[in-house]
Order: sequence, then structure tokens, then C-alpha cells
Amino acid sequence: MKGCSDKLITRIRNNDVLIFGAILDCRSGAVIEAFNDVGCDAILIDREHTALDTETILEHIRLARTLDIPCMIRTADHSYAQINRLLDQAPDGIFVPRIRSRSEVEAVYKMVKYPPLGIRGLGASTCPVAKYMGWGSVQEQIEYVNKKQVFGIQIETADAVANLENILSMPGIDIAVIGPDDLCISMGIPGQLNHPEYQKALDCVVSICNKHKVMPGIACGDPVEVQKMIKRGFRAFWYMADICLLWQKAKEQIQALGSDFRKITKEQ
Repeated sequence: MKGCSDKLITRIRNNDVLIFGAILDCRSGAVIEAFNDVGCDAILIDREHTALDTETILEHIRLARTLDIPCMIRTADHSYAQINRLLDQAPDGIFVPRIRSRSEVEAVYKMVKYPPLGIRGLGASTCPVAKYMGWGSVQEQIEYVNKKQVFGIQIETADAVANLENILSMPGIDIAVIGPDDLCISMGIPGQLNHPEYQKALDCVVSICNKHKVMPGIACGDPVEVQKMIKRGFRAFWYMADICLLWQKAKEQIQALGSDFRKITKEQ
């Protein structure tokens, strides 16, 4: 059983289209089995906007590893305590939200990489990232994880867009994902996804990502919009989330009964 395999980083470097299924609420591993079964390319486990604890996240990562579907964690913040504990559970990578500047990215990059690239502490045999691979040496572990673990950032502020060239020119960023709602809010146009300035920002992100060989991604749950975004150059999509799917399907099931179903039941 392998932790932090090279499956996801290889697909990113091949510029494959990647569909992520997101876990926001579900404590059961059934959601990972479902996402894997329907054909998702990777799992996103969200720590920023959810109440998922570290133990639940660890079990989700273990099941994803067993099923051989890559998974990434979105952190709650930029702190070493947050990032290191999550990476020690051996996901395939990490997304860092609310990036605004190159200096922020440089600081986080050092936290996610072992020396000499960064300052990350080594968990030896005490955590999954150390024990699953059967390392021949500490040096082998350090070199492999530094090379294969995916480093992703989120572009969801006007400051990030303004500093995008400087941010993405930094070596080591593998993927940059737009957060549409927060980006629009930061730009002063909340909810206006068709606004020309927001649309201009989308093309800017794709162009600069391509220039620096960073995979451009976006949170987008509409299949028609995903097809459009692929044509615009986006390659990674946060496409569906567990709790959203539950609500959507529950609504469809009730509506399928028709407006008169309660009346019919009473008449019987």
C-alpha cells in the first residue's frame, strides 16, 4: 500500500483533465467509494469550510489509498501546525486557500517541503507518509515526497490576480484553482460570474498558468460550464460535493412525486 503515490503528479504533468469529487460533510468512507466508482479522477477533502476533524480525514485518506484514487486536502489556513499534520497522513497533495502574494506562497512552500527545499519536519515511522512506502533510507523518503507530493494554491482574491505573474513564476507550484465566489466577492462583484472583469480574470489565470506550466483549475459544478471551461483551457475541476449531491437528489426525489401526492395519499 502506498502513500503519496506519483499517480496524481504524473497526470498533472501530462496535462490531463481532472475531475475532483469533494468531501465537505460525510464522515463515512462510502462517499469515496461512490466517487471512485462513478469515475472521479481524484478526491478533494476540505478542511477550510467544514467540521471534519483530523481523525476523519486520516480515515478518508486511507480508504482513497486503498482504492488507488488520489486525494488532496484543502487546508484551513497557512500555519505549519495545520499543514504538517495533514501532510503527515500521506495525501497525494495539498491545496492552500486564499493566497494573495508570492511571499505567502514561498512561506507555505517551505512548510510542505522537507530540507533542503523547505523546513518540514520528518515524522520518521510515526505517521503514514513514513511507514507505507517501505523506504530504503531517510534520504530516499525525502527526495521522493519532495518530488511527488502535489502543491496546489487557490486563486480567490483580487490581490492574487493582480500579483499572478509574480506568484506563478515561483518554481514548485503544480496546480492553481480559482474559487469563483470568493474571487467575485474580493473583486466587488459578488455572485456576478458573468461580469466582464471576472471573465477577464479567468482568461488571465489560464494564460499565466500555461506560461509557467502550472495546471489551471476552477470550482465548477455545472456540466455545461465545465465543457466551456475545458475549451478555455482549464484542466482541473472541483466538480461535485457530497452534501450538495445529497440535497440535490433529495429535492429531485420529492419533486418526482408530484405536487398532489400528499392529497392522493389522504384520499386513499
